[in-house]
Amino acid sequence: MKPDTKPGTETEPLDFARRFLQLHGAAVEKNDAAIEALIPENLQTLLDAPELIRLSEDTENAEEGSGDYTVTYGAPVLERMIGKAFETIPLTGCRLEFDYIKNGGFSRLIEEQLTFYGAAAAIETIADVTEEYLLAACRYTAQSDEQKEGLLHLAFKTNTGALVRDMAEAFFAAGCRTVFTSPDAGAVQKVAALAGHVEQTARQLLQDRLAPFRQSMNRRFQRDIENLEEYFRSLEQEMQKNLEKPGLSEAAQKDRQAKIEAIPAELESKKQDLFKKYSIKVRLQPAALMQIRTPAKKIACRLSIGKQRRQFFLTYNPVTRNLDFPPCSRCHKPLSHIHFDSQLEPVCMACRQ
Repeated sequence: MKPDTKPGTETEPLDFARRFLQLHGAAVEKNDAAIEALIPENLQTLLDAPELIRLSEDTENAEEGSGDYTVTYGAPVLERMIGKAFETIPLTGCRLEFDYIKNGGFSRLIEEQLTFYGAAAAIETIADVTEEYLLAACRYTAQSDEQKEGLLHLAFKTNTGALVRDMAEAFFAAGCRTVFTSPDAGAVQKVAALAGHVEQTARQLLQDRLAPFRQSMNRRFQRDIENLEEYFRSLEQEMQKNLEKPGLSEAAQKDRQAKIEAIPAELESKKQDLFKKYSIKVRLQPAALMQIRTPAKKIACRLSIGKQRRQFFLTYNPVTRNLDFPPCSRCHKPLSHIHFDSQLEPVCMACRQ
């Protein structure tokens, strides 16, 4: 993904600092390997800095309080920015600019990617539009005998709430320019409306992500259970042999017999301990959100469903270079195999039944 700057002219900390200052209302100017910024009063207080500052990687000449600051990992001014960024879930925005967007071949895409049951589709019009998506990065931690953690990236179409598969991965490799902007005035309300759906979808996809980890813990659990059962079988056999030795007093026999009878309960207790040890506790929380605006193609189709007709809209997504799957009108699951209910609304097979 190409940022809205010349490649190779700024390092990651400076890039972060530039975007942080811009998103918090500063007037920023890039100058060679440095950034000059006129910052508002709230940032002056946060960064403990004067109104005009200069940020660079110069570790020799920068003096805090003079307006010249070093921006490298561990630098106080950068740490203050990072601390502020983590106070709330970051919400930023960007606009994508493409040199070329597909203009034809949409009938073939529809035929290859979508199946309409009991319906025939014919394209009526194709229009240039701007589509809006929400890219969500969710941080997860799976805790068991070992710990696994990572980020799960998901993209949703803002107006339908439908998951756009593969868009998160494609976004980071798209051949376009990315212009970072502030999110629009209604972005927070849009995010709030999608919050529950984002979490539910993320948890469902996380099941697949964690499948190898879960299988590994299950294998270890079964291995330790088998070893434990073998140990207690051997222990019981040994105690039975000792019980049969001549010369044992009646009290000793009763004591050993009681220990043998207690073995099943002790074995069950040890199994429960192993179950707790290998159980997986998953924590999922949003880490960052981005509102993406991109040019796209809106495709108006005419659907013939028996003797009935209706208009049906599809979107060509230049980031994925594919159609966005339309959502089920009931469960909002993205559909590649599309059925229709009695009101001619698209539904998945499960909702149709």
